[in-house]
Amino acid sequence: MTSRQKFILLNALMLCMFVAALDQAIMAVAMPKLLAELDGFQLQSWVLTAYLLASTVVVSVVGKLSDMFGRKEFLLAGIAIFVVGSIGCGLAPSMIVLIVARTVQGVGGGVIFACVFATLGDLFTPIERVRIVGYFTSAFTLSSLVGPTLGGFLADGPGWRWCFYVNIPVGIAAVTLIAILMPSVRRGGRLASIDFLGAALMAIATTAFILSIDWGQKNFGFASPVTLGLLAVALLVGAAFVWQERRHPEAILPLFLFKNRQFVQPTLIVMAVGGGLFASIQFLPTFLQISVGTSAKVSGLVIMPQSVGVLVSSILGGQLVARTGHYKRLVTIGATVALIATAMLLTIDESTNILFIAVLMGAIGLGLGLVMPLMSTLIQNAVSHELMGVASSSRQFFMSIASVFGVAVLALVFTSGYVSAFNTDASLRADLPSALHQQFENPTLPLNAEVYPVARQAVLREPGGQALLDRTLAAQRTALSVATHHLLIGTTTIAAIMFLFAVTLREVPLRRSFGAAEQPPSH
Repeated sequence: MTSRQKFILLNALMLCMFVAALDQAIMAVAMPKLLAELDGFQLQSWVLTAYLLASTVVVSVVGKLSDMFGRKEFLLAGIAIFVVGSIGCGLAPSMIVLIVARTVQGVGGGVIFACVFATLGDLFTPIERVRIVGYFTSAFTLSSLVGPTLGGFLADGPGWRWCFYVNIPVGIAAVTLIAILMPSVRRGGRLASIDFLGAALMAIATTAFILSIDWGQKNFGFASPVTLGLLAVALLVGAAFVWQERRHPEAILPLFLFKNRQFVQPTLIVMAVGGGLFASIQFLPTFLQISVGTSAKVSGLVIMPQSVGVLVSSILGGQLVARTGHYKRLVTIGATVALIATAMLLTIDESTNILFIAVLMGAIGLGLGLVMPLMSTLIQNAVSHELMGVASSSRQFFMSIASVFGVAVLALVFTSGYVSAFNTDASLRADLPSALHQQFENPTLPLNAEVYPVARQAVLREPGGQALLDRTLAAQRTALSVATHHLLIGTTTIAAIMFLFAVTLREVPLRRSFGAAEQPPSH
């Protein structure tokens, strides 16, 4: 391909990633009006879970298949499925139809994520790719910045359904460019040689694990028979999957990859970031809005520097590595900055200046921007070109699994820490009726425009009502600060683990060709 063709194709691939990531950012803003129109509050978790589940299951399988039968066909199919799912979401007359359409969207999104980064490995050598991956990371970051604003504009203007329709013209443009410019390259193989049993076992184990975590957190509790049963299924089927992969010549996930330190260590870093540092960001807006007393918009602005930091450092870091060929120092600096900034967040409480928090969020973003994009390249650099799809999809698969697990565990730490701290005030528990006390055990109660005014009036009707309400809200703010501190202890621990993985990385030269992976020196 000519440089011009590569450039146009690169932009088409970035467009695919941007739309897939933008869809998730828009959904968060459009959700309230969507739920109101379709009367779907009870099923709202499935709108997100269905997409996540479908994309995670698919991404683990498509990488291997695209290695064998070509990236172009799967990428075109993935975009087409994503667009069809978007149309279904926009036309959905009920929550059930919407959830089914979101599942279709998730299948398409999983195929896109599995193929795009592997296609980069087909187009560019690892030393060239470090610069390109930084731009792809910026597409993710830009979607997180643009998504909420665009989602609000569409939801308040033409309606929430246009949050899905907006994917259609972009998908058509991407399909057209990819169909014209991207060559079809196949390694070869027979359909009969595909490890269908391994794919099925992986899908079942992944589904059971994600549902056990999701339902355990939101519906049944982690000690419930349903949750424990799903975890047991995930473990047993997962063991069967490992047995199948050890014996099959065309394994969906070749186990010998886990003997390769240059593949394992970057994968662990990706999991630490996805399951710890990125996951913990979801809980900070609650602390800012309740304990610090900011508005929703201001809390978003306080968090935003993290995305901006990733955007800036991912591009600059990629340029530096592309010029020098060395990455270890940048990864170490990035991990160090992220760890220090995360540890400094342990000092925040309800009296902390929000500008200080914003600066720390920016520092965390700068650090992670030097780490995350490079890990994608290192994972691909660790394997032969024939395993590019497997390596790329494995990175996405393990990051998704870590994110689901990390959010669930951190949510448990956050909520249990809040409830425990809120209940330590014995005098408040004695003065506040038990039904009201139980309501205020939900830290987000003051943000609920429908329920909170009723609860507030009920407290005011009690003897010394205004003083009792002030004490209750003060106890909430303090308890939420304690819960956030517990959360950040866990986040800092994960950041320290990421730092250890980063500083012990062996710097293996990035390949300047598409040949076999280079191995580290024996000493």
